[in-house]
Amino acid sequence: MILSRYDGRLLVVGQPDHGVQTGLIAAGWGNDEVAAVPERREACRLAAAHHDDGWAIWERHPDLDPQTRQPVQFHQVKPREHVPAYRAGIERAAQLDPWAGLLVSMHGAGLYNDRYGSYRLEEVGEQSWTDVECALVEEFLADMARLQARLYAEAIGHAPPRAPHELPEVMSAYLLLQVWDRISLQFALRHAADGAISPLPGDGSGRGELRCLARGRFRLALDPYPFAEGSVSLPVAARFVPDRVYSDPEDFLATLGSAEHTILECTAVRP
Repeated sequence: MILSRYDGRLLVVGQPDHGVQTGLIAAGWGNDEVAAVPERREACRLAAAHHDDGWAIWERHPDLDPQTRQPVQFHQVKPREHVPAYRAGIERAAQLDPWAGLLVSMHGAGLYNDRYGSYRLEEVGEQSWTDVECALVEEFLADMARLQARLYAEAIGHAPPRAPHELPEVMSAYLLLQVWDRISLQFALRHAADGAISPLPGDGSGRGELRCLARGRFRLALDPYPFAEGSVSLPVAARFVPDRVYSDPEDFLATLGSAEHTILECTAVRP
């Protein structure tokens, strides 16, 4: 659940809806300036569209922050709840396609290992984890390493010569998934604010960075521009609820359930 304040209300985007938008980004990716997905494009799109499906389990009964009395932000959810939910999402992605499952597994594991050393996730800190949660994360990472090797073998037809995340073709696809995910968050969480996303694999410029430039209400210019069309519509489903204290999760869920669905008309344009 992605929450932000907008126009005096709470803007709520479900993680599966964020995934749908991420899938749209993946589907339109690639032009003369930014390389398209080199292979297994549909499997990569599936991974993008379903990379956060596991969150739907947590969203059925979200924890409330004891201070704000609003649902905790997604990056504050503790491993004891995040890990089981993510396991379920990874299993579903693997059933759709083994390559998609491999990338979603890496996405889940990457939240606990600085995205395989590619990007420091400051929000995810271990300082407040219990010993039990640390052990849970260690077990999760070990299980995901084994699962990734198995899914690679299913997708390719033979065992990986080394850990899948050490293979350039796997890591490139994984890093693209992270870029697509963060572009969606630029809309769903940051309302098309200025920013930068790195590393950007295969951009052809040597910069390895995607610059995000605010161009109005949910309108973002991207540099280098990664789509074939000069302007791309990337809608995402959302709901608005009152920015108030909620007595318990049921209070929030009842309010959310009665809120009208809206479509945020997000747009990516050339700089």
